[in-house]
Amino acid sequence: MAFALSQRATNLVNSENKKPMGLERVKHWLYAKGLDERSSGCVLCGSCYGHGPANPMEDVPGPKEKCPPYEFYKFQRHTPKSRWLMAQRVFHGLDPITPELKEVIYACTSCLMCQELCGVRGDGYGPWDITTAMREEMTAKDGPLPAHQAIFAGLQQYDSPWAQPKSQRGAWADGLGLTKLGTSKATTLLFAGCSADRDSGRRGVIALAQLMLRAGEDFTILGAAEKCCGLYAFDLGFRSEYERLKDENLAALKTGGIKNVVVACGSCQRIWREYSKQAGVDLKVIHGVEYVAQALAAGKLKFATAIDKKVTYHDSCHLGRGCGVYQPPRNILRAIPALQLVEMARSERWAWCCGGGGGAPEADPEMAQWNAAERMREASETGAELMLTSSALCQRSFGDLPQAGLPVQDLLEFALQAI
Repeated sequence: MAFALSQRATNLVNSENKKPMGLERVKHWLYAKGLDERSSGCVLCGSCYGHGPANPMEDVPGPKEKCPPYEFYKFQRHTPKSRWLMAQRVFHGLDPITPELKEVIYACTSCLMCQELCGVRGDGYGPWDITTAMREEMTAKDGPLPAHQAIFAGLQQYDSPWAQPKSQRGAWADGLGLTKLGTSKATTLLFAGCSADRDSGRRGVIALAQLMLRAGEDFTILGAAEKCCGLYAFDLGFRSEYERLKDENLAALKTGGIKNVVVACGSCQRIWREYSKQAGVDLKVIHGVEYVAQALAAGKLKFATAIDKKVTYHDSCHLGRGCGVYQPPRNILRAIPALQLVEMARSERWAWCCGGGGGAPEADPEMAQWNAAERMREASETGAELMLTSSALCQRSFGDLPQAGLPVQDLLEFALQAI
C-alpha cells in the first residue's frame, strides 16, 4: 500500500504554526541549552542501559539488566546510547537512513527505562526522545515500516490503530446507561481508549465505569465519537497524525466543557499528559486506578468481600515510568480483605517491560515475546496465583505468549469482585 498523509495531516504539516519535527526538534533543544549542532548532548556514560560507570547500579533494586533490546541482542548498537549517536550522524549528513538503521531504531519497546536512568536528559530531550525524533525523520522520508502500515492506515481512515469502524466505537458501554458527551452537564469524561475495542481492554474499562457509577460519579463518555489518543502515531514517528488527533480530541473536550479526564489505559494517560504540556491546557487527567484509590480513601467505595488469593502486580511502563503511578494500584489491592500482594524482583520504577509498546510486537515480534516471557518468569517465581496489571497492551503481550504462564487480569476487573 502506498504511503500518503491524510488531507487533514497534510494541512497541519503545511500550516504556518507547525512545530519542529524529527531531528529539527533535537537542534531546537540543543540551541535552547546553549549547545551547538556539533554536540549530541550525550556524555556516553552507558547509564541508559544499566552498564554505565556514572550510574551506581548497585543502588538500583533487582537485576542489572535494564534495556530490553540490548539484553535480547547483546549488541552495542541496540543501546539507547548508540541510537543517540546514530541520530547525530544522520543529523549531520554523515550517514544515510538505511533499512539496517530502521531495524535498530524500531527495535525498542518504549519502556522509558533509558529516560529514567539518563543523567543529562532535559525536558523533552533524552534517549527515548531521540528515538522518536529519528522515527519521525524516517517516516517523513519513507513512510511507516511495512509492519506498521496497517496501524497507520487504521489511524488515517478510522482514527483507530486497530481499524475499528467508528460506528462500533463505544460498543463496550452498551447496556450501562452512560451518557454521551453533549447530552449531560457532566464535566468529567471517561476516556476508554482504543483497547476498549478488544477483549483485553473491554473488561477493564467496563469495570472502571461500574466502579465510577458505584462511587456516585457524574461522568460522560465520547462513545462512537471517541478517537485514538495518538499513542501509536506519537511513538512510531507519524507526528502529523498525532498532532491532528491531539487537536481534535482537545477540541471535543473544550466544546463539551470537560475539566477532568479519567482514562482506562496507562498509555492514554501518558499521551494526554503530553497534550497538557504541549497545548498548555488546564485539564486534570488521572488513570482509573488513581480514581478508585481516591474513592476508597474518601469512603465513596469500600471493599466488603474477602478474596483469599496471592497475587502479583505488573507495573506497565507508560503508567509507571511514564506517569509515575505506582502506589494507587497497590493501595487498591491492600484494601481488599484477605488478599496477599507479593512483589516481583523488579517492580515499580524498575519494573521489566512486557514488550508490548513502541510498535515492537509488529516490527520485532521475537524480541517482544522474549520480553513478555522474561516478565512472566519473574511473576511465576513469586509464587502468586494471578498476575494483575492496569494495561490492556500488557495483557495482550502476555496473552500472545506461546506457552501459558500465570493467568493475567485487569486490576479493576479483579477489584470489582470485592465490592
